Amino acid sequence: MQQNICYPCLKPQAQHFFNDAQQAIAATLDFRQHLCAIAQNKKLRSEAVEDQSYPNEVIVLKPKQTQAPPLLLLGGMGPLAGLGAFEIACQMFHNSREIVLFQACSLPNRTTAIQQKIQIGASQEPDLVVMLAIAIREAMQYICSSVEPVELIVLCNGAHYFLPEVMQQLLLDYSKIFFRLQWISLIDTTIQYLQQRNFCQPLILCTTATRLGCVYSRPLQEVSIVCLEPNDQLQSILMQSIYQGVKTSDYNFACQVGEHFFVELLKLQPTVDCIIAGCSEIPYLLEWLKTSTFKQVKGFLSELEIIDPVQLTLNSRLKSLQNLRTVSH
Repeated sequence: MQQNICYPCLKPQAQHFFNDAQQAIAATLDFRQHLCAIAQNKKLRSEAVEDQSYPNEVIVLKPKQTQAPPLLLLGGMGPLAGLGAFEIACQMFHNSREIVLFQACSLPNRTTAIQQKIQIGASQEPDLVVMLAIAIREAMQYICSSVEPVELIVLCNGAHYFLPEVMQQLLLDYSKIFFRLQWISLIDTTIQYLQQRNFCQPLILCTTATRLGCVYSRPLQEVSIVCLEPNDQLQSILMQSIYQGVKTSDYNFACQVGEHFFVELLKLQPTVDCIIAGCSEIPYLLEWLKTSTFKQVKGFLSELEIIDPVQLTLNSRLKSLQNLRTVSH
């Protein structure tokens, strides 16, 4: 039965359309500055800056002629990472496909939902599941191409915890949309890559949502890969660098707290062979740290491969399309 609940907050407050990939890429600088301005204004008013502080937006690349199926990116969790994924996708695919970024910033906090479910038995999960399904429905309205399937990538690692139920919700309420989609998992793509490269001791840096939901640790355990996660104290420091640093576009704070995190982590002498950036904002933190931190931390980060699931998944889709073209010719 279709939900009768109305979620007007999921309607995009701004819509941006481009018919050329280079135009879209050039515009991302202005979009990024706009996000920074929103964060700065919030901080000037001593207000907390969260994903929900930003407006729902949709950015659409609709080339005049396309060869590949459309790509739908569900972002807004956080918005800076969503914008980064859109930019990378435009750089990779150019004008070969429609690319839609739906910034669903008003979705409830994934960490809060999972924490409540696990710790006190209550949860926002039903609302979050319904809202994720509605966000996908809203985003699909901007897909014009009839080529199927539409490739869907949910850019938030933590949101993958809810995706099985979101799929069921879509099948129940919006079955026509469900059957048009191909779900592309950040988690599955990352684990396949680890196996291909024979990585066996990854360090997972992620939000508390992803950690509590065992979004990476459980499937890694199933393929006999032993992962390392920060202890509770270090996890708290990492969350500060994400939520009060990257999500608020505060470079200095993110680097200061992120540096403290790695200094304390290295005291434990971790044995790892790669780093999984299991939160879409972590790659930004690590890039910033490479240019501003202690030599010891720089050395640690430069010696290990940093696996960005979003970048990895987009690379995987590009290779898949290239293989299809080779076969078709």
